[in-house]
Amino acid sequence: MQHFYRQLLIFFCGIILIVFLYNLPKDVVGANEKSLEASSVDNSIENALMLVNSNNPMSGVFMLREILEKEPKNKEALFHLGVLSIKSKQYTNAIERFNQLLIIDSLDKRPYLHLGISNFELGKQKEADFFFNKIVESKDDLLIKQLNLFLNEKKK
Repeated sequence: MQHFYRQLLIFFCGIILIVFLYNLPKDVVGANEKSLEASSVDNSIENALMLVNSNNPMSGVFMLREILEKEPKNKEALFHLGVLSIKSKQYTNAIERFNQLLIIDSLDKRPYLHLGISNFELGKQKEADFFFNKIVESKDDLLIKQLNLFLNEKKK
């Protein structure tokens, strides 16, 4: 009987080893290329944001859109395009982008603030309150601070 358990243990160790080996990178060069692509995209987002804040903002917007065409689930590009939509008072576009961001990453709380702001600006107070309450419930100090700044600005 003890011999059976020893064989069973060896069998399960073999299965675990196979699963582990299967999950190792298949191609070291390919893994490096992916990390280079990711850093390249990060640099592109940074460059786009520099253009947005310079005298050529539309070039930056187009760069962010190009990134999204190549990588539709790029969270940072979506986020920044949403923020730019708010700045340009395109609240419906902002809502669309931040909803996409929540679909991609439901743990990211930043979209709640911007969805609340966009709905507030569109006069949809009930929806805005829903998202603002999500921010308060998140207990994220930075987002709560940004929410308070926005609300204090609107009281003036």
